[in-house]
Amino acid sequence: MKPDMLETIARAIHESYRKARATNTNIKDVTMLDWEKLPDYLKKSNREQADDIFEKLRRIGCTVHKVSRRRVALLTFTKEEIEIMAEMEHTRWNSERLREGWKLGKRKDVTKRISPYLVTWAKLPEEVREWDREVVRRIPELLAQVGLEIRRSK
Repeated sequence: MKPDMLETIARAIHESYRKARATNTNIKDVTMLDWEKLPDYLKKSNREQADDIFEKLRRIGCTVHKVSRRRVALLTFTKEEIEIMAEMEHTRWNSERLREGWKLGKRKDVTKRISPYLVTWAKLPEEVREWDREVVRRIPELLAQVGLEIRRSK
């Protein structure tokens, strides 16, 4: 994947996150900053999430294709595909956070790198699982922004 495409997808992931959490009124939450003001480690996180999209799609038997002469057809994932990829996303997120020195704690504190969600998928609250599912549901739209289309290879 071209670096500029990956960057566009990473930015779209971040904007999608901000929109989904628009009711977050915590002015100290750096995750809600504009891309240009976002700390480098959070930009890196969005880039890693963007890059991992292709592994998730391979896992469910999908391929990605460049489309230039027509509108991208948006694939809708099955519930099973969403669940598989959402769990993969949470596992990726956990690995990334642990690698960056985050610790498990009762309350989220981005500046201290503490999260109550550094647990397995099975122990994750349903509300938080839904965050991962939403990320996965948006993959076709994110890729369409850079002219990429998802197709089932099965």
